[in-house]
Amino acid sequence: MSALAWVIAVLAVIVAALALVAVRRAREGEAPHPPVAPVAPPGDGVLAAAFDALPMTAVLLGGGAEVERLNPAALAAFPFLRTGVGVLEAFGDHMLSARVRDALATGSGDDFDLKLFVEGRRTFRVQVVPFAIGDGRAAVLTLQDATEAVAYQDLRAQFVANVSHELRTPLTGLRGMLEALEDPDMPPGTRADFVGRCRFETERLEALIDDILFLSELEAAQGDPAGERSDMGTIARAVAAELSGEAGEQGVRLDAEAGDGMWTGLTERMAHTVVGNLAQNAVRYAGAGATAVIRVRRVGREIEVEVQDDGLGIPEKDVPHVFERFYRADPSRSRRLGGTGLGLSIVKHIADRLDGSASITSREGFGTIVTVRIPATGPPVTDVPGGPGRGSTARLR
Repeated sequence: MSALAWVIAVLAVIVAALALVAVRRAREGEAPHPPVAPVAPPGDGVLAAAFDALPMTAVLLGGGAEVERLNPAALAAFPFLRTGVGVLEAFGDHMLSARVRDALATGSGDDFDLKLFVEGRRTFRVQVVPFAIGDGRAAVLTLQDATEAVAYQDLRAQFVANVSHELRTPLTGLRGMLEALEDPDMPPGTRADFVGRCRFETERLEALIDDILFLSELEAAQGDPAGERSDMGTIARAVAAELSGEAGEQGVRLDAEAGDGMWTGLTERMAHTVVGNLAQNAVRYAGAGATAVIRVRRVGREIEVEVQDDGLGIPEKDVPHVFERFYRADPSRSRRLGGTGLGLSIVKHIADRLDGSASITSREGFGTIVTVRIPATGPPVTDVPGGPGRGSTARLR
């Protein structure tokens, strides 16, 4: 049985028991309950324990929308709640109070999202389940914190919108240039320029799609890639060599200071992506005459990858946002240089996947330092007779 079905079943038991108590009292000649009479669960220890064991915030309300009982989850989530007060006084929200009273008046359940000030402004999914008791009604009010779920849905919607925009922009340019190339009277120089620009936009589209697919792979496969090992020092030197030509074109000096044996649990592709994205950003955006250095070293039980440059730096207002998807401190220059706006967000996602971290410090006119830390591991172990197999080395503690 699912958690939701179990909760519904428990609530049904509570409602049925309350109804039976009301019927029994009526048969014994007791006066029927007025609509606002207390409706706390009966003294039956099993029913009381069932109500208290509900895994969600549960509040039992009387017919006048006053709080009659709170389960431990409710007190943990809302420590300021107390019995004997109305919903409006308890939660301080007029919409919640109005919808609870409407549900009690009509006997119809209600569910909705509500923002409450609890350790900041958080979003809750609220359910009001009224039920008859005697001649009146009571209700069970449940609240589930949905802040992260709502934020994730918003992030997904924003991501889809951004992807659509990022794909549409180069496609629109490509279509316009291809239509222009159909002109047989176009001068050869202009034609060659348009062909070059079409090639550039095609490569940028390819890079963007590759980054989107890689990001999707990272999100779909959480956790430590079992058995994988990569030497960040070796990769740092390889990246510096690969980017030497682009660094020369941009007028940036790129160096690597990295020893051997800087092992992490990243795959080779992940490790190359981390170092490559950081170094490529420095090469592209530090500015002519700048120096960029890739440093790899062990810091305690972590391997630290740091890329520092003494170039243009990033405006203060942009620094908190650089790890966000599609955020660009200089959008026009980024697109001109072929940037996708996903590089640093991918780096942070990789670091987070292995319980690492990614941070940045920058000052406009004084350069930028981006630091990534990944838990260190031992080197890969090859198969030996009677020994452990490849990839059996545990993460260092």
